[in-house]
Amino acid sequence: MSSPTVGRWQLAHELRRLRGDQTRDSAAKAIDVAPSSITRWEDPAGMTPRARDLKLLLGHYGVGEGEAARILNLRTQARTPGWWQEYGIAKEYGTYIGLEAEATRIENYESALVPGLLQTEDYTRAVVQAAVPGISEEELASQVHVRAVRQDRWREQIPETWFFINEAVIHQQVGGPYVMTEQLKSLLALPGNGNVTLQLLPYTAGAHAGLPQPPFSLLHLREVAAVCTESYNGTLLLDKPSDIDRHVRLLNHLRAAAASPKQTRITIEHALRTLEGLSK
Repeated sequence: MSSPTVGRWQLAHELRRLRGDQTRDSAAKAIDVAPSSITRWEDPAGMTPRARDLKLLLGHYGVGEGEAARILNLRTQARTPGWWQEYGIAKEYGTYIGLEAEATRIENYESALVPGLLQTEDYTRAVVQAAVPGISEEELASQVHVRAVRQDRWREQIPETWFFINEAVIHQQVGGPYVMTEQLKSLLALPGNGNVTLQLLPYTAGAHAGLPQPPFSLLHLREVAAVCTESYNGTLLLDKPSDIDRHVRLLNHLRAAAASPKQTRITIEHALRTLEGLSK
């Protein structure tokens, strides 16, 4: 079964499609709910309708028995707890984890950090401790564990994944020279089946298209596509066609500005030799 997040997103898109040109007010009036309920049900990050309300709505839309059963199954899937929910993480982050786990292609841009899927445990610990001063050891261990499970699930199938990172990332000594040395070794030993591509945006790229942008991931799934952007205020998930198209264009600009995978490896190897010298 797909993740509850994907079920929720599919359900929201199906309900918006079925409503067609009908207004939210008229759909709500037909089944005796508030128009705001229709809005929340059609929002991938919103509420899941009660089974009774969903059946009434599908009947109002004239949905056939077979299609209605499929859509009701999406509701069941959407209400199944995800593995990450027991860790008390933010809802938006949990939504992202669910989408990431079902992605057939992932394209990720990071301006200041090694991508989460590629971080070593010590690197993750250093990042979390810096981001949340005074964090308890229990909460720190929980966040590191969630990151590790994400990585394990990604490695189980390794979808086509493209990472773009600014060159400064490999020189920033997160956790100190030893931690960064191990992190660079991990980048050079990337897991994969030929599906993983890592490209640096070199200093010589100058003012490339990614510089004014926050870190983001474009997730391609069989049913939907979504963009996840990160900022100090949290995670933002976008799924409008205009948002998807804008980030596809941005990624094309990054591809053009990035060093080749071969040159990226050479640059990382050089940075590693420098760090190993400092660690001696």
